[in-house]
Amino acid sequence: MSAYKDLALSALNLLEAVELGRPSQQSDVVLFRGIDVFGLPARDVASRIAEVTTIVAAEDDPASFIAPDLLLSFWRPFQGDDDPEDEQGYFFNSVLLACPGYYDGPSRP
Repeated sequence: MSAYKDLALSALNLLEAVELGRPSQQSDVVLFRGIDVFGLPARDVASRIAEVTTIVAAEDDPASFIAPDLLLSFWRPFQGDDDPEDEQGYFFNSVLLACPGYYDGPSRP
């Protein structure tokens, strides 16, 4: 799968987060509790996650969402919910799985 995107390490070189990008092949699927994170429209993913836990629009990027209790964030460059042909805004482009404390600020040694 070529969907791997990035790893975030703390000052102590401990893994803090893993980010997956939209797979380049349709045969690669990223699921969360049966929800196809990159195959469903972003609006549908957010609605289905909301059935499981709290999910909110990111304060600094309202096209993206954070599920704080799951330590998941879902990113797309802009909101394009009305245009399925525009994959960049209609679907999420990446999902980040973080460790506890990731959203609390800079790492402390």
